[in-house]
Parts: sequence; structure tokens; C-alpha cells
Amino acid sequence: MKIVFIGPGYMSIPPKGWGAVESLVDDYRNELIEMGHEAIVINTTDLILAAQITNGLNPDFVHIQYDDHIQMAYMLNCKNIGITSHYAYLESSENWTKNYRNIFWWFVNSGVNLLCLSEGIQEMYRKAGVKNHRLHLTPNGVKSDLYEFHESPKYPDRSIYLAKIDFRKRQHLFQGVENLYFAGPLADDRFDPKNERYLGEWPRSYLTKNLTNYASLVLLSDGEAHPLVCLEGMVAGLGLVLSKQATANLDTSLPFIEVVPEEIIQNEPEELQKIIKKNREISRIMRKDIRDYALSNFTWKKVINEHYIPTVSSIVKEG
Repeated sequence: MKIVFIGPGYMSIPPKGWGAVESLVDDYRNELIEMGHEAIVINTTDLILAAQITNGLNPDFVHIQYDDHIQMAYMLNCKNIGITSHYAYLESSENWTKNYRNIFWWFVNSGVNLLCLSEGIQEMYRKAGVKNHRLHLTPNGVKSDLYEFHESPKYPDRSIYLAKIDFRKRQHLFQGVENLYFAGPLADDRFDPKNERYLGEWPRSYLTKNLTNYASLVLLSDGEAHPLVCLEGMVAGLGLVLSKQATANLDTSLPFIEVVPEEIIQNEPEELQKIIKKNREISRIMRKDIRDYALSNFTWKKVINEHYIPTVSSIVKEG
């Protein structure tokens, strides 16, 4: 099949630094090409130009990978169109901006196929009146061969909070938690960058080599879709300490995945510290099990074979 991906257009694909959407679009392209498909990425903010190029390619399927580009669907000749929302608050309508409310209803009323990162996102669209034939579960995957894995971490008593430091990720709340280290670009003035456990912004090459040095990964955001960092952490052998909002597609009954109630996140730092410490202790002795779970469920090859290609094939078949 010939599949065209429409990127956001604000940074390169692949990205030179942080850029989750850009990274996953590049992973989709590379994996599909390896499987024998023709995968092309068009990455520009000029939707008219993007549509003209796409129409000239005459693809079997067009996959728009940026919420704000939903209007491009009306410019395409191809009948087989899908779009994925990466909006972190999609399941939390109380946090929607006015602009996003408009985008959400564009999605609902567009008639295009909605490729959803989680069952929770599917349910949001279903409640808004979208019929099941337009809803498709297509979770994110991880490029597992990029990440080093050591059965024993270099820092067995450390956890890492690896994410852009911003309001949604809430790192400023946890700077007093012992043995919790932070890495990511700064975008929240409530966070003290002079904290001795702030490690700065990790280049991708450093991240893939050094993530395995930690015992566990912490992500206590108040909104997420399907966070790639959880998959990256598990491939590197790290257990997870998560807010409920960060648990999409994960088996939270597993002993190395701890979901922290919001009351504790907001008001009980000492209890949170105990939870993170306990997760480290469990995760240190289960590193191979953690990695095996990620490899069994979230490699790009598995995600594309079991979710993406069947979805795209069914849409193209229906025409």
C-alpha cells in the first residue's frame, strides 16, 4: 500500500531533539517501508501545499497526525483518510480550551476515520455520537532496538522523571521527593532549575543509552494520551509510577506498574515517596520481566501488524 503521513510541520521528522509526534511518525514510516509498503511523510504547516502534494501522489490511505490539520481532510481526493489526535487532555473535557472544543467537534463531524491511541479516547468519541465503524484502536509503539538494557541499573536507588518540564507534567510538585531525578527541557517557571537533581535536557542519543541506568520511571501528569516515555522506560527495564491519566493500554495489575491516587499526588508527598521507593525495590528484581512485557506488547512491528495494517486495510477495502 501507499500511505501518506501528514506531520505537524513545526519541526523536522525525525526531530533533532524532543518531539514525540515527529518521532512516532518517523517510526511508522521506517517500519512500514521495512515491511514492503510505500510510506511518505509530508511535513508542512501549509495545508494547501500539503493537500496538493498528497493528491498528486494518489495514495491508498492518508493519515493526518496533527489535530489542527483536520481541515485538510476536506482538501483531499483520497477517500481513505484517518486522523490521530495526540491531545493530552482528550479524555478530560473539563481541561479543554475553547480552541480544542472546536477541533474536537471538527473530528466528530468530519466523517473521516478516527485512529485512537486508547480505548478511553474511543469512548470519548463514541459518547459524542461517532459510530463504531469510524473508530479504530491504534496505540503507539516503541523502537525497542534503540534502547540499551542492563539487568542491573547503575543507579538502583534512583527514579527518573523524563519529560518536558511543563504545567501538565507537574514536576514542580515533586522536587522534594528523595532520589527522584528530572530530565527534560524547561517550560514551567514553577520548577527550580537549580535543583541538584535536575539533569537538564537529554539529547536522544544520550537518552537511549542512559535511561536503563535508573530503577524506575515516574510520570504523574494530569493529562496524557498514550505516553511514549512509558514504553521507552519499560524497554530499558524500568518499572513505572504513574498517575491514572498516564496508564493507557497498560496492564496496571502488574507488580512493576504502580498507579498513584490523585489525593496522594496532590497532598501526601511522604506517602508518594514511599510508593516510588517500593516500586524501585520491586522493579530492580523484575527488569527482564519488565522488558519482556514491553517487547511482547509494544514494539512497532507488533503494533503495526496487529493494529495498524488491519485497520488501514479494512478502511481501504471499504473504500
